[in-house]
Amino acid sequence: MAKKAKESKKVKEPSEDVLRSRGYMTSDEFVDTLVPGLKEYLHSNWSYAGRDELHHPEDLISNVASYVEVAFRVIGDFGVAEKKKP
Repeated sequence: MAKKAKESKKVKEPSEDVLRSRGYMTSDEFVDTLVPGLKEYLHSNWSYAGRDELHHPEDLISNVASYVEVAFRVIGDFGVAEKKKP
């Protein structure tokens, strides 16, 4: 009995342009996108105290966790819209 040669199926990886059109980004790009909204969110949670008021790290990280959890749900529920080339 002759064995059939296994066919090599090469999986074509998507290009960077395709990945970016689907919302993929580097970790630095992600942080740069996340931080401005996160800063505003934290400031708005304690607007009565002023921007220079001191807060305990547990309070801050608790608010960060809430912000990120909501962002995660929004991305999971609505996805990331493909970017159109101008």
